[in-house]
Amino acid sequence: MAENNNGYDWRTIAAAAIIFIGFAALVYALPAIMNAVGGENRWLAGAVIAAVLVLPFVGLWLRGRYRRKD
Repeated sequence: MAENNNGYDWRTIAAAAIIFIGFAALVYALPAIMNAVGGENRWLAGAVIAAVLVLPFVGLWLRGRYRRKD
């Protein structure tokens, strides 16, 4: 098998896949979460949306910091 993957190893690809699958599962469940939280407080529902949108970027940023330490 050719090793032409621009320096990415299987651990990097697996971590990105796990982050993507986790984010997809969260987005799939988001309508139910928003209905539950939005019934109590609209501002809290907005905070949940903001957290969901920022979460994958934080995960990838932390993964990058971890990789640079090694």
